[in-house]
Amino acid sequence: MVSQFEHLKLPKTINIELPRRPGRGFGGGKRSNPVEHGKHLLDQLSGLTEPKKQQSNPFRLDPKLIFKIKATKKGSIEDKDLTRTGLDILAIEPDKAIVVFSSDLELKEFRKRLENYSQITEGPEYSYLGAIDELVPLEREDRIGRLLELKPVQIGELAALDLELWHTGDRKEMQKYLDDIADVLESLSEDTAPMRMSDRYVGEYMCIARIKVTQEILELLLEEKIVKEIDRPPQPAFERDGDYQLPISSFPEVISPPENNCGILVIDSGVQRGHPLIAPVLGEADVFSDPEQKLIKGGADDVNGHGTSVSGIAIYGDVENCIKKRSFDPTVWLFSARVTDENCQYYEDLLLETQLDQAIHAFVDQYPNCKVINISLGNANQIYRDRMKQFRLAAKIDEIAYQYQIKKINIVFVISAGNTNPLHEKARSDEQLKTDYPNYLLDQNARIIDPATSAIALTVGSLSYGRGSMTEPADVRRQAIAKLPGYPSPFTRTGFGVDGMIKPDVVDFGGDLALDLSYREGLDLPKVSQLRDNVAGVSVVTFSKNFQSSLFHICSGTSFAAPRVANIAAQLFTKYPNASSNLIRALIVNSAVLPKEIPDEFSNGTESQKIKKQLQIYGYGQTDLERAMYSAENYVVLSEEDILKVGYFNLYTIPQLPQEFFDVKGTRILSVTLAFDPPTRPTRGDSYLGVTMEFDLFKGIDHKIVRNAYEVASKEAASKNNSSDEFVENTKTKLKKKYGDGIEVKFSPGSNIRKKGTLQKGQVQIFPQSTKYNEGNMTLVVSCNRKWADPDDIQRYALVVSISHSDPQVNLYNRMRLQIDQIDQIDQRERNRARG
Repeated sequence: MVSQFEHLKLPKTINIELPRRPGRGFGGGKRSNPVEHGKHLLDQLSGLTEPKKQQSNPFRLDPKLIFKIKATKKGSIEDKDLTRTGLDILAIEPDKAIVVFSSDLELKEFRKRLENYSQITEGPEYSYLGAIDELVPLEREDRIGRLLELKPVQIGELAALDLELWHTGDRKEMQKYLDDIADVLESLSEDTAPMRMSDRYVGEYMCIARIKVTQEILELLLEEKIVKEIDRPPQPAFERDGDYQLPISSFPEVISPPENNCGILVIDSGVQRGHPLIAPVLGEADVFSDPEQKLIKGGADDVNGHGTSVSGIAIYGDVENCIKKRSFDPTVWLFSARVTDENCQYYEDLLLETQLDQAIHAFVDQYPNCKVINISLGNANQIYRDRMKQFRLAAKIDEIAYQYQIKKINIVFVISAGNTNPLHEKARSDEQLKTDYPNYLLDQNARIIDPATSAIALTVGSLSYGRGSMTEPADVRRQAIAKLPGYPSPFTRTGFGVDGMIKPDVVDFGGDLALDLSYREGLDLPKVSQLRDNVAGVSVVTFSKNFQSSLFHICSGTSFAAPRVANIAAQLFTKYPNASSNLIRALIVNSAVLPKEIPDEFSNGTESQKIKKQLQIYGYGQTDLERAMYSAENYVVLSEEDILKVGYFNLYTIPQLPQEFFDVKGTRILSVTLAFDPPTRPTRGDSYLGVTMEFDLFKGIDHKIVRNAYEVASKEAASKNNSSDEFVENTKTKLKKKYGDGIEVKFSPGSNIRKKGTLQKGQVQIFPQSTKYNEGNMTLVVSCNRKWADPDDIQRYALVVSISHSDPQVNLYNRMRLQIDQIDQIDQRERNRARG
């Protein structure tokens, strides 16, 4: 891109209210025999409330009656009706079962309503209770986490475990529960089994603690109703590495970037502070353990090398290119938070959530330019599966992001997708790995891991350079798995994420695997050897912690793709210091493009199948810094940051495309990207996001017609108590029926896939024969739909629209800029007339 122009402003037209989304109604609740059904529920209720004889339990926690309400397949239960019944909602499971609790151990109000419903006593019918299928208790097995299930506590073992309690909404009450548990553990502790609670965290909806217990005490805790889950803590998965030789004398002195340039906080294994290419850009490094910082030894310096490798890429982006240029010119600052011990493990006495919270607040609150947070750590045992609820660490990251946006402090999280080990997953041989690639990347075992499922973070998958061995390039027996640049790395993890949201969001280079197919001496058998870390051609070049012997080394993994994106985010923050985190995320995704070469396996099938597979692997593609930062003659970016009340929509105008855009041969692309940061709640299996947003674009139709259609339909939908989701779809249908299907811009991917996430991009290729694109301005409609958030919430968001032509001679930028100026002048005149 030769020219570099500032992005343009997207003109806004109008703000209109959507119909209020009704609560989750009791649809499908009508029963043919409510009398028998009601008696059946009363029997189950008695089973829940009758005290059971249990073995003596030393914890004696204040009881809460906690159980599950299972709804019919077509039925659903409204929050307010449960509250009126005397129940408080703790969680909603993906299968629509609702976990509730009550301090009234006899459930008097609930029993009374069931007796009315079953006609045992006279009173209101309460027919909505027909939507309830069963009332079932939570059992011991419900409280065992997946990692603990895979690796149970053995007799004689003193295990460090994560204890999570059902959060009642009262922080003081939850602290009291933890105090009581801690006291009992201390009283039961012995020299041979020193049980205790070493760390705790109580948030808005999360109450967790790190405990050390024996198998016997674990069994007692698993019987406590207030216990939500007990699990083994996560452990980080680091990639191995090798060395890459080059002396410091080969490079000129590194000059620190300007003081106000954006900084990146790398939360990892620490950083080698004395490295000559890191020291000039290191703002601060610290270790986050206990308050006295005695648990993690060695201070902030890196013991493993992983954090130093990630940091080098975070600072410089393409380190290999810097080596080729023989120049390192940093544009971002580095901050480092060490969270692993000298054995490169999370310390077993600490909650990772606590470390994360402390580290982020310590740096972001103290350094206003610390705006990007890179997390290249993941728990390989916490693999996301369809219909699962959000992981705990990912939920914590989303909570932090939301809390900071309330404070109007903008931070962007960048998280690696995690690495899969295809050789171990199905006991593949080296040759099988090469023949199975890339199909196995769509297996369930290759899905993203915690915390890559974070909804508000940028999740980054990995691409291969498409190169072979640099050490022995002529040796055909050394086979790189991914053949072409941009093919997915054989170890990358794939989507989708929570509630089907598109994950990873973007991809970048993270390396490849190379196999040694040479034969053992004297035997006609291939070696089982995976050349990953000593084959420079397939690896990422970054910094070595042992800088006295070698400045650089090579490694592979999604861990090293993420900081490339973090570097881009930081450069964008430096360019746009007042930008919101939503705008930075939107610019990054809007600039992303799919690789030129995509494996046939992901390009075959129906159009919808092809799109789905490509989204799972690549997300929206690989980010381009220059396209994110600047417009050009033939590439125009229109952007807007805005707020929208829940249940409202905004209209924007995209100026008419000039005739030259259609007349000159080439590829024409129009894209729209939306980014927002809603409240989230991991206990809500019905919707992790409290607010959803979506956009639609209309062409060849006056914006006043679109506006009137939405206003009329809004009033009609409100009178019928329709949800805002239905309202938007019905309005589009009516408009197309009256004015033709051609008025809707049909983006790829479609709205049903896009709107599941907080970062949405729709793209369309415009052909010369495409209709209505040259018939006046286009109207962009953005709607904000409530799921469970407060009806009066205000949601902030960012929009980025880009229009491009492959021919650099097309003067699109200046023509669009003039039209935007004209639109602004017309709007100003209309506003002046409206004021009288």
